[in-house]
Amino acid sequence: MKRPKLKKASKRMTCHKRYKIQKKIREHHRKLRKEAKKRGHKKPRKDPGVPNSAPFKEALLREAELRKQRLEELKQQQKLDRQKEQEKKRKLETDPGVKTSNLEPVKEEYGQCKTKNKAKSGKQHPKKLYCQELKKIWYQRRIWRTG
Repeated sequence: MKRPKLKKASKRMTCHKRYKIQKKIREHHRKLRKEAKKRGHKKPRKDPGVPNSAPFKEALLREAELRKQRLEELKQQQKLDRQKEQEKKRKLETDPGVKTSNLEPVKEEYGQCKTKNKAKSGKQHPKKLYCQELKKIWYQRRIWRTG
């Protein structure tokens, strides 16, 4: 029941109603478990492996090991490819995007300092360049907020 001056109704309820709801919930869960049991919702069996009495057991095991190695190599190759693509994207984002948009105010305020940093920046790693640019922008914002 909602009280007149309050926005939300109270969450209080009688014990009889609360217990009744809990009972309905228990019954519902019980029914779901029973249906899952009827449908044959079973756990998947583990692979027992190759029995010792099987002929060519060593060859089968070698083939399985080779398959695992190939899958592992494929995963590694895909991981390297993804990393290279991400690095390319980062370079594209940091080089043209950052220089054109975020550094224009820096050139106005620090014209002489910026020309010195251009010569140094060609030798450094992209991560360091990105961090430097972030620091400059952060410093500019700090000055702008206080000044």
